[in-house]
Amino acid sequence: MITSSDNTTFKMLKSLTTKKGRRDFNMCIIEGEKLLFENLDIVSQVFIRDDYTITPNLLDLEPIIISMKLFNQITDLDNSPGILATVEKPPPVKNANSITPPKGRTLILDRIQDPGNMGTILRTAAAFGFNTIYTIDCADVYSQRVIRSAMGQQFKLEIKEIEINDISQLDTELLIADMGGRELGTVGENFALVLGNEGTGIHPDIKKFPHRIVTIPMQNGVESLNVAVSGAILMNMLSREEL
Repeated sequence: MITSSDNTTFKMLKSLTTKKGRRDFNMCIIEGEKLLFENLDIVSQVFIRDDYTITPNLLDLEPIIISMKLFNQITDLDNSPGILATVEKPPPVKNANSITPPKGRTLILDRIQDPGNMGTILRTAAAFGFNTIYTIDCADVYSQRVIRSAMGQQFKLEIKEIEINDISQLDTELLIADMGGRELGTVGENFALVLGNEGTGIHPDIKKFPHRIVTIPMQNGVESLNVAVSGAILMNMLSREEL
């Protein structure tokens, strides 16, 4: 049982609650048996709180016990199930030369900051076949809150961190979700849907690239929707012909 905050393993776990730590160790934390068993192929180690009841299917995973006091410093949940695991994550890609022009449906996320929004968008993207995601200065997709909101779907997607200038390497039609645009209309086979920051919308520099602004028709004086809701509607509209 780990009972000391000086324990090397505990220090590593504590560091994984920060973006820097997740980058340094190339790992992140998932919580709950459901996410654990859905991602066994990338699980490194399982940890349980000292009051957690070990089920038979966990015995083979040889979980490490952590005292409640220390476990509570790692969990991101007020009512944690008492079990978490470290999992490997793919390293970020920041080199434009490493970006392969995407084919099919792509998503570009511009400075999405709310973990709940980020997780919901990733989960929706997986549901509608937007398997390649480019993020620009967004909330860390491997934080515990985003993983929980996305239900672990980020591990099934190709997610790359890029800069705004890297968009020129994508060579695909940009569909910018913003006010004052037109309805979707006809869309080609290769396109990238761009969703912007919750407060400021799309960065002006992104609009310098050739693009088309698309808007969701709304009634009753409603001017805008939450970015995750807007993204879900547009992704559904863009994919429904093949569903």
